[in-house]
Amino acid sequence: MIRYLPPVVFVAVAMIGAGMTAVVYNAEETADRIRFENLANDAVDRVVERVSQHITLLISTHSFFNAHTFGTEAGQADRGAFARFVDGLHLEGEFEGIRGIGYARLVTTGNEAEAAGDLQRNYGLDREVWPETDQDLRTPIVLLEPSDARNRVALGYDMFSEEHRRHAMQAAIASGEPKASAPIQLVQEITSLKQAGFLVYVPFSLGASPGRVDGFVYAPFRAGDLHEAALETAPKLPVKIETSDTTDDLKEGDRTGKTGGLLFRSAGYEKDNAYEGHVAEKVVDMAGRQWTFKVQATPDFRTRTHHFYTILIGGVSLLLAVALTMASRSQLKSVAAANELRRVSEKSSKEKDLMLQEMKHRIKNSIARVLAIARQTAANSETIDEFSQSFSARLNSMANAQDMLTRSHWRRADLRELLNTELEQVFGSSTSQDKITGPQILLDERTTQALGLTFHELATNALKYGGISTNNGDLLVNWQFTGSGKSKRLQLDWIETSVETISEPEGTGFGSRLIDANIRGELGGTIDRTFRPNGMTVRMIIPL
Repeated sequence: MIRYLPPVVFVAVAMIGAGMTAVVYNAEETADRIRFENLANDAVDRVVERVSQHITLLISTHSFFNAHTFGTEAGQADRGAFARFVDGLHLEGEFEGIRGIGYARLVTTGNEAEAAGDLQRNYGLDREVWPETDQDLRTPIVLLEPSDARNRVALGYDMFSEEHRRHAMQAAIASGEPKASAPIQLVQEITSLKQAGFLVYVPFSLGASPGRVDGFVYAPFRAGDLHEAALETAPKLPVKIETSDTTDDLKEGDRTGKTGGLLFRSAGYEKDNAYEGHVAEKVVDMAGRQWTFKVQATPDFRTRTHHFYTILIGGVSLLLAVALTMASRSQLKSVAAANELRRVSEKSSKEKDLMLQEMKHRIKNSIARVLAIARQTAANSETIDEFSQSFSARLNSMANAQDMLTRSHWRRADLRELLNTELEQVFGSSTSQDKITGPQILLDERTTQALGLTFHELATNALKYGGISTNNGDLLVNWQFTGSGKSKRLQLDWIETSVETISEPEGTGFGSRLIDANIRGELGGTIDRTFRPNGMTVRMIIPL
């Protein structure tokens, strides 16, 4: 189970890191939402505050009218002082969005000549009140400053003839407070680039009679200019805004539905297209009207540190999980390496003892074999030279076998290589490969030693009696497997051919006895010799 420690460590630390990352992420998201809510409130407050400032101008103008001799008892308007007052307000530079400040005289239908006289006297305009109306009252514009091309177009316009303006004036009369109209198109919109607009009315009375209204101090607003001036104020907010009048104007006897509508929409504002889903909706009472602000975040809302701490905590957690996993894995490897080193040391110690025992056994067997070969060689040698030559050749054969086993670390020796080595030692040159055939066979130590001496003795006899030394003879060696499983045997045929007859020896010499001892005694196999007029065949069958 300990091998599962690294992945368990990784999963545990990663889960803890994921939890911490999620907490930080939620905290950053909450902070972003709060920051966006503050920005949305700021954007709405800018618009509301700007409208409130403009309404304050209307109240100040109302006070100006009260403080000055505005007109005669008949309500004649005096433009001079009013124009100077409005000019001193610097509307175009300080109060962008308001088209001007004006006065609409309240007259009964049929008495429009009084208002037309005001226009003639103040502006030199020979203009009738317009348009036609079916209402009992009329409120033509008789003063409107500053006097520019747009505002001069509106002079003489009867605002009471239009439903939305009339509704706002009636609300101002009823409450005695400033009231705004529903979204309308100002009569000042004389160019192709038109904006939605609205008006704010403050009722005005020349006398002190309660409930008396002689006209309205009012201001026309271009909603687009108003919003842009408010939102473009530094610092610029990373939001887009849509403002609509959502007031329900249903009343008894008038079931035409809502008169509200769109006032302003920022460039690029699209529904359900807010940056990262940051949206807010604010509803504000604006001079008796219900304005709904929908605010969206823009890509500029994203700060340089957007989710910085989330990424930092997540990255550190992941690195910590990987580091702890690698540390635990390294620790496990160190423990495993220590255990393996101890095991190898114990194994090496055992193998060392085994090798020492094996070496003692091998040396003992080799000495015994050398002594036996020496005795038998001496018993069958006529002279010291003959003994020395035979004994040296047999020792070389043993040495060759030992060398092959040594090179294979005393594990296996190749049969073909062993045979070639012995034949080359006896005949002085390598034997043609087409005369040595058989599959590859790897021999163990005991079989290698036994077959090495056997091949040496057979090769020596072939050199002496087979005519190979005079090139009158030839040698073929082949082997194959017989049987299978536990009955598997190696069958090796040693075939000598000669132009001279090879006679069967009358007695058994040391070489023959050594061969029989190796094949039958050492390896537990069989050996058969067959003599023919033109050669001899030796067949050896050895269990594997």
